[in-house]
Amino acid sequence: MSDEEVKENLIKNQLIKNKNLEQLNDYGVLLIYDRKYQQAIDIFNMIERQHPNLAKTAANLGTAYELNQQFEQAKHWIVEGISRDPNIHEGSEWIHVKILDAQLAQQKDHTWIQKNDVLGLDFGSKAAPLEKIKSVKFNEKSYDLDTILEHSKIQMQQRLQFVHHDPITAQILFNMANIEVVRYRTEDDSTVSLYRLANSLDYQDAELIEARQSYIRDSKWYKFKLMMVRITMHLKQVIQSLIA
Repeated sequence: MSDEEVKENLIKNQLIKNKNLEQLNDYGVLLIYDRKYQQAIDIFNMIERQHPNLAKTAANLGTAYELNQQFEQAKHWIVEGISRDPNIHEGSEWIHVKILDAQLAQQKDHTWIQKNDVLGLDFGSKAAPLEKIKSVKFNEKSYDLDTILEHSKIQMQQRLQFVHHDPITAQILFNMANIEVVRYRTEDDSTVSLYRLANSLDYQDAELIEARQSYIRDSKWYKFKLMMVRITMHLKQVIQSLIA
């Protein structure tokens, strides 16, 4: 949503007297897009008082507090949102909690992100990423790499509208690209785009990003394996269609 659209929709919403729940929620969201985070917090707290225990309100409060640099309160509300509805944002909010944990750790040690992985992943430090960790646990639930990739996409769709130079977000984008490589999902330019975006957001190792891009571009062995994976997938689809 462009700044002009945000301003226009804010004016329209402000003209509505006696707003219903949906209109109040929309107003709070528009205030977030307008970067008026404290006002948004006030609106969502009012909604919480008038219409308690809504997962959407908790999630919006968490986002507003985070953008207002109040990470403890943000984590409280994101966790509360998950408890109210574990499937909110398609079950991806556990990544939001991990991001907030990383932000809190960064406040205590500004070099934390250089020594730790936000989601607990590890693809090594060589040009060819290695699938060292196949799943991550959160609240006793395991998430495999494919699920982590999909959940990361959901979280990044919103986050990228608000961050510019953020090594935490950059690391998640970097690992999204790594997952696409190790899972042989590099059939379009998305992997290279993810690496480039991670670099633009200040990922801590620009040389490694360049090495990874060179690997998927130049490695004949990787291209051969990618071709074999595609052939196998195509054969499976043909067999399934014949069985059906």
